[in-house]
Amino acid sequence: MLRFIISENRFLKFITVILFIFSSINMFGKTQNDKAEFLRQKNNDLVEENLRIIDSTISTAYRLNDKVALSEAYIEKGNYFLEQRNYNNALKNFTISKQLSTEIKDDFTFYSSLVGIAKTKESLHETNESITLYETSLPYFEKHKHQPKSFSIYLSILGKLSYLYSKTNHLNKSDYYNKIELSETVDTANYQYALKNKGIIDFYKKDYNSAFNTLKKAQQAFWKQNDIKWYVISEQFLGEILYQQKRNKEAIQYFENVVEFSKQYKILDEELRLSYERVVEYNEKYGNNRDKLLSVNNLLSFDSLFYVADHTVLKPNLEKYENTFLKTERNLLKEKNQNFKKTSFFGLVAILIFGGIVFYKMNQKHQKKKNYLQKCLDEIMIIEADIKEENQVEKTKFEVEIDEDFEQSLQIFEEQKLFLNPKFSLNDLVLELNANRTIVSNYINRSRSKNFNQYINELRINHLLKRFADEPNLKKYTIDALAEETGFNSRKTFSDAFLEHTGFRPSNYIKFL
Repeated sequence: MLRFIISENRFLKFITVILFIFSSINMFGKTQNDKAEFLRQKNNDLVEENLRIIDSTISTAYRLNDKVALSEAYIEKGNYFLEQRNYNNALKNFTISKQLSTEIKDDFTFYSSLVGIAKTKESLHETNESITLYETSLPYFEKHKHQPKSFSIYLSILGKLSYLYSKTNHLNKSDYYNKIELSETVDTANYQYALKNKGIIDFYKKDYNSAFNTLKKAQQAFWKQNDIKWYVISEQFLGEILYQQKRNKEAIQYFENVVEFSKQYKILDEELRLSYERVVEYNEKYGNNRDKLLSVNNLLSFDSLFYVADHTVLKPNLEKYENTFLKTERNLLKEKNQNFKKTSFFGLVAILIFGGIVFYKMNQKHQKKKNYLQKCLDEIMIIEADIKEENQVEKTKFEVEIDEDFEQSLQIFEEQKLFLNPKFSLNDLVLELNANRTIVSNYINRSRSKNFNQYINELRINHLLKRFADEPNLKKYTIDALAEETGFNSRKTFSDAFLEHTGFRPSNYIKFL
């Protein structure tokens, strides 16, 4: 009788495995969203470490009351957030730097913060505001261009103004700034960037021959200097020039190069999306199903990665190509796997028929024995259920009583502020409650939704926040003194716990009191 049950279960498992294999025939590879999530997670550790270093610099500057260093640190933090495409925080930190530099009358950091705000506005596509800020900052850096830092920013502003004015079709203005940029960078490593802007201006002027030659020359310099990003952007402009001249077969080679280079070197720039779209457009007209599938898949991959980093890709853009992708993939798989699916289907049907016959014969032979065994099992289960229900009622009453005792004891523990003792541990709490360590730990997890250390740290931080409200002079204490006042063994442990609970480092929180 038991052999029959075991054999039947094995047979059912066998059928389940066959069905699973058949349902998995059309599943290949990981999705692009999985890939984007992996890349995002891979970057997190480095990102957080950089932020901690900058915050440490800011805390030190506050402690030393060095407003010059503080203003520069906020610019660094603004640039950090700008690189992470966290534009709101970038603006916030550049603005703080601007306010501090105004207080101390430091013109260099003041105008540097304006440039930071301008770059952020540019990234947010607020082009007019960005241009205004660049032009406001330009005279200062022009006046001090004999200083290396100022000269570097001065050239950057000229390039930005030339580029932005060309994109907004103010070509006279763009040409004006580009001529200055060209004259300032002759015989320097920055000359190719000015040359690149001249090629872009010629492109927008529709002087395609001049634009192509100029961009090609600049591109060669980018390759020698290993500036892959601008090499790839220049490649896209070269392709677009040919595209505008209706030389599509030549243009597509440049756009395909852009796609391959951006994938190979992981270049994520919104402007490059045009090349991905041009390749999709070309393959929809001239490509086969495989080309269509590959080009649309590349575009979806770019959008998914860009969305993780920037959250600016609109849903309609994804949906527009997602339908094409699914249709193309379906047709390709139909062409490639039609015979394989038929063979698999008939094989599965044969297996199911054979298995069904075997199962039917076995079932007929042992049906009576099975029914008898099932009846016995049902009776046993009823008896076990009754016993379990009785035990559960008794256990529930006991747990309720224990929980009430623990809660009352924890209230006394919190009122007596025993958590301020830096040496207080879970073992000490167990002794206070006169209970088992595992039971006490589990109760804290259930009732407070946190472990013991998180619970103690939360009590300490809440105690300190109440003291801040009641004792204004407390904000004059050092971080080390505050850590000692609240029962923490070290400044770092205190600072990390304060950040986790409030979202701020202690020094930043005190600043805003």
